[in-house]
Amino acid sequence: MSSHKRLTSQALLLSTLVFAPIHLAFSQATTEPSTTTDAETLTHESKWVHSIESDLVAEKFDDLDRMADDYRSSEARLPGGGWRLRTFYEALDAPQQTDKDTVDHLEHLHHWMAARPESITARVALATSLTRWAWVARGNGFAKTVTPEGWQLFNERIGEAKTVLEGSRDMRHMCPQWYSEMMTVGLAQGWTEQQVQENFARGVQFAPDYFYLYRQYANYLLPKWYGKQADASNFARTSADHLGGDRGDMLYFQISTVLVKRGNGDFSMEGIDWPRIQRGYQIVSSQFGPSRRNANDLAFMAYKFNDPAVARQQFAAIGDDWSLGVWRDRQFFDRIRDWSQTKNNWP
Repeated sequence: MSSHKRLTSQALLLSTLVFAPIHLAFSQATTEPSTTTDAETLTHESKWVHSIESDLVAEKFDDLDRMADDYRSSEARLPGGGWRLRTFYEALDAPQQTDKDTVDHLEHLHHWMAARPESITARVALATSLTRWAWVARGNGFAKTVTPEGWQLFNERIGEAKTVLEGSRDMRHMCPQWYSEMMTVGLAQGWTEQQVQENFARGVQFAPDYFYLYRQYANYLLPKWYGKQADASNFARTSADHLGGDRGDMLYFQISTVLVKRGNGDFSMEGIDWPRIQRGYQIVSSQFGPSRRNANDLAFMAYKFNDPAVARQQFAAIGDDWSLGVWRDRQFFDRIRDWSQTKNNWP
């Protein structure tokens, strides 16, 4: 599909399938103002995540399903606007140190699916862990560095994840994360853009405000995967423009955290609206409260846009609470923080 036809198709898709039925969850699902400190919030969230991990090991499947059902129906958010449902799935897939750990972990998930065959949550959790395990086998290097055994395991595990998801495609109670995981499978298996786009369309019809779907599709459109240079940035702009106003700016920031990211190779910053990213960040922070991850994301983006003033501001708020998911290592974090302090444009 040509770039022009691709973008026309995306614009039509967004206007006809996504935004006509959209509701106001962006404004309705805000978190209440809190008087707790950051340390208290982190301690509370850490205990919550640990309790999810413990419930899976103890095979308290009823409790886990009730939790997920509540997060889906309430669209509960965490500080910074992240969906509690998404973090719930991340907690269920806590990194396993060895293959034996993962095998034991998958056994609990298989038990859950067998004990509660109507649980969409069990299936999504199992597919998520299988996909992660597939990437462990493949590794994060270029395709030419992957061993034949690595490719075989990767394809087997991705195939199993797809089978698990396909088996729950028409379940009575669906989950927005199902569509995100299916797009992850599509990226791994090299689906056509039409296949991924159709899955994206179904997902945003089901859960218009589940912004992870937009981020997953934008990732697919990056040049390092299956898109051309401007596809992902144009998709971000088109999606945000259709929403418009504060909601559109929030979505633009949320998509941009995938586009302006370490490890995206030669992705061009041309066409990315830095002032709009900053507006979106401020609106997200105002509606949902500040978050460690968002502050780290904005600091990194300020570096990429050569804006040391914004970077200094964010580093002052971050302190030493750096995010591994943004910087990957402490050395790089320290280097960019030093850059922001020594850059020759102090006011």
